[in-house]
Amino acid sequence: MLYPGNVESERGQEITEGLAAYTATVLAAESAADALASALDLLTDAEAGALEASFVRTFAYTSGPAYGVLLDASSPGWTRRVRGTDDLAALLMGALAVEPAMEATASADRYDGAEVRASEQQREQQRQQRLAELRRQFVEGPVLLIPGGGRGQFNSLGATVIPGVGTVYFGPYNQSGNWGTLTAEKGVLVASDGRSRRVSAPVRRDDGTFTGDGWTFKAAAGWVVREGARPGDYEVVRQQP
Repeated sequence: MLYPGNVESERGQEITEGLAAYTATVLAAESAADALASALDLLTDAEAGALEASFVRTFAYTSGPAYGVLLDASSPGWTRRVRGTDDLAALLMGALAVEPAMEATASADRYDGAEVRASEQQREQQRQQRLAELRRQFVEGPVLLIPGGGRGQFNSLGATVIPGVGTVYFGPYNQSGNWGTLTAEKGVLVASDGRSRRVSAPVRRDDGTFTGDGWTFKAAAGWVVREGARPGDYEVVRQQP
């Protein structure tokens, strides 16, 4: 209710990624009890690593199996009825006739609310410290600016959003386009609009190949790396005729 804009985004992630994670959990289990145990293990691991983990684009890998095994028990055959427009949480609420509590504070007390709040406050403090470090590295400090577009592969685990700027993906990250190729393993900042990506400023250049802390970039024919607008910055641009 407080964040209606996130409802559709989370719903879509649980349908596309959560269902896949649920399917893998169930197929790997020898019984319904084993599937339930695996879903519980996922939840326990997520809770244990909550202070260090980022759930950007990855939360559904845990919530999907949990919702799925509960639906298996409460709504047999649901996998044959589910649609891309469905919400797994809403399906479970309907199957169990659950009504949301109107008083959140009273409900929180039943689930160690004070302890959860203290843990989340600690996690938020650490998150802000981490964001400050990433801003210094990818926003305030010298960088190599590479155009968006292209094709490649990257891992969302541990991805961190810098509000108003973009998302930092931590390796392995491989991308190629008409501008060249980029491989990285220590972080790439992809702009919120997808039109650019950044890595820390290069420390070595060799015949069109540039390297920095944990990354390598090779310019394609017709593209060059030149000094950027800020001192210490570089940018990849099309070579002028």
